[in-house]
Amino acid sequence: MKTGRISKIPNGLKVNLEGSIGGFSDLVTVKTGKINKTETIKMIKTNLESWMKNPLFNEFRNEKLDLAVIAIVNKQRMEKQDADNVLKVVLDALKKNDKLNFKKDAFLFYDDSQIVRVLVQKVERVEDPNYETDQLVISFRKHDPNKQMILV
Repeated sequence: MKTGRISKIPNGLKVNLEGSIGGFSDLVTVKTGKINKTETIKMIKTNLESWMKNPLFNEFRNEKLDLAVIAIVNKQRMEKQDADNVLKVVLDALKKNDKLNFKKDAFLFYDDSQIVRVLVQKVERVEDPNYETDQLVISFRKHDPNKQMILV
C-alpha cells in the first residue's frame, strides 16, 4: 500500500529547458480523461499558485514563450496516455481561465497562442513500494528562435 508521495527523478534525466527563466516541479498525477481533467487542472493551479503569482513573471505574461513539460508517470500511463493530452491539461492549467472561475490570478500566460514552441516528454517513473512518484516538471523561457529546445 502506498503511504504518500515522494520525488524520484530517474538518474540522469534532464528536466529543465536550457535558458529557462522559470521552472517548477511538483508531485502531480496528470489525469487526462474527461471526468478528471478539471480536477487535475485545479490541482495543478493550486500547487503552482505561488509560483505563477511571482511578480517577476508579470513581464513575461504577454510574451511569446517556449515551454517544456516533463511528466514522470507510472507504467500504465506511460503505455496508454497520449503526450498531447498531458500537454493540453498543463496548458489549460497555466493559462488565464476565467471560465473555470478558480484561482483567477494564478496563470503564466493569457492564451495558448503565446506558446511558440513546446517540448513535452513522458518518462516512466521510478517505482517505490511505499510512495507514489508521479511528477510534473515545467520550465519556460521567452521565445528565442535562435535557441534550440534542449533539456539540461
